[in-house]
Amino acid sequence: MTNQAIGHSHAKIILMGEHSVVYGQPAIALPVPKIDLNVRIMEKQNGIYINSKYFIGNLNNVPNDLLGIKNLIDSTLAKLHKEDASFEMIIDSSIPSERGMGSSAATSVAIVKALFHYFNVSFDKNLLLDLSNVEETITHGNPSGLDTATAGSDNPVWFIRNETLNEINFNLNAVLVIADSGIKGRTDIAINYVKQQLNNNKEDTMKSIKHIGELVTRAKFDIENDNPIELGKLMTENQKELKKLKVSNDKIDELVEIANRNGSLGTKLTGSGLGGCIIALARNIHEAQSIENALLKAGALDTWIQPFN
Repeated sequence: MTNQAIGHSHAKIILMGEHSVVYGQPAIALPVPKIDLNVRIMEKQNGIYINSKYFIGNLNNVPNDLLGIKNLIDSTLAKLHKEDASFEMIIDSSIPSERGMGSSAATSVAIVKALFHYFNVSFDKNLLLDLSNVEETITHGNPSGLDTATAGSDNPVWFIRNETLNEINFNLNAVLVIADSGIKGRTDIAINYVKQQLNNNKEDTMKSIKHIGELVTRAKFDIENDNPIELGKLMTENQKELKKLKVSNDKIDELVEIANRNGSLGTKLTGSGLGGCIIALARNIHEAQSIENALLKAGALDTWIQPFN
């Protein structure tokens, strides 16, 4: 055991494949190292003390919405045979919650890493993901594993539901701009919108879902072969299909249009929609900054620039 240890993780965004992934189509998620999260563990007597922006106090007194974190810590300590350990855990996150960036998954990954480092025990990626999904199962019910896999990865993740996650060779000379609409995403409502459309108009809805899957497959090639212009076109096509699925909204549409008018190669919502964030692809940092400034003037709550090289 060391005197203190740190576990690190980062945000994720879905590049392409929202909603269609629920129906067996592929999705691509990207790690966003620029938006990070750190968990620090230090020696402390008499129990486990949590220090975060959502809760400060003894682990046994966490509110119901943090029971996933408690269960994760208990499960990880059991795996380490350190159930009687005492320490202070400080969680410092720059990842906004309820914006489709995988905040809870990133927290889980960093906690597991910090605990294993604190007790000087090695771990592999499979163990990291298995333990991290303990919290996700409580928070999200039936997690796909995509968020935790991406939060623990340095490369894009190719995902098809109920199949093995694979990392994509990353070879893209471009910059991503992420902008927060200021509206919380509503995953449950957005998923039900798509379900309702399948019930009411199955043929056209399935056509959109399958088309998104085709776009994602083409996007994988562009990421691996440094084709940012073509990738941008695919992102724009993906956004059109998401609008057809009625998971965009007026604010998202406005931000998408402004990004496109200010030099974006392609812009779309990311995550469940009905709020949350948009992503815009730029050729370089200079163009990314122009897009960022325009989005902030248009009322984006916050923005981040993530280079890919």
